[in-house]
Amino acid sequence: MYWFCDFEGYKVDKERFIVKELSILSSDGEQCYTYLIKSPKRYPGTPDSNATLQYQYQRHNLRWNFGDYEFDEAINDIWEKVTPCITYVKGDQKTQFLEDEGFEVRNLDFVPSFKTLNECTTDWCEIKHGKSCARRKVHELKRYIDSNGIVLKGSTPKQIKVYVK
Repeated sequence: MYWFCDFEGYKVDKERFIVKELSILSSDGEQCYTYLIKSPKRYPGTPDSNATLQYQYQRHNLRWNFGDYEFDEAINDIWEKVTPCITYVKGDQKTQFLEDEGFEVRNLDFVPSFKTLNECTTDWCEIKHGKSCARRKVHELKRYIDSNGIVLKGSTPKQIKVYVK
């Protein structure tokens, strides 16, 4: 088994990203978890006081002061679910972010843009914030892999291969 992962949040500067919504989906489609994450208490400012954060809020509709989990709590719970499996994401920045958190991650860089993947519009999280929903996007990744006959294999990171039927 392996997992798909996607997340949304606020990019606050070149170095920092604040995750607000994080979803994982097992390769068999039987397990899907979405974590709505609280913003850090010590971060100066809110979307109201920063034009960039305000734009991101309007795009993702993830309120700054909203969330059910602390970031560490969510990451630890995900770690327990996905380890020792490999987690697949789309995008260099997401790959790097999860690698920095200690996950075995592979980038699905061959998957088309999420803007063009529109088969899982009913798989939104409870916020129902459309195409930016991390839950919808993990379902889009799984559907693309399954419907294109792509098999992701590998029991260790060094043995990962992608096969296309």
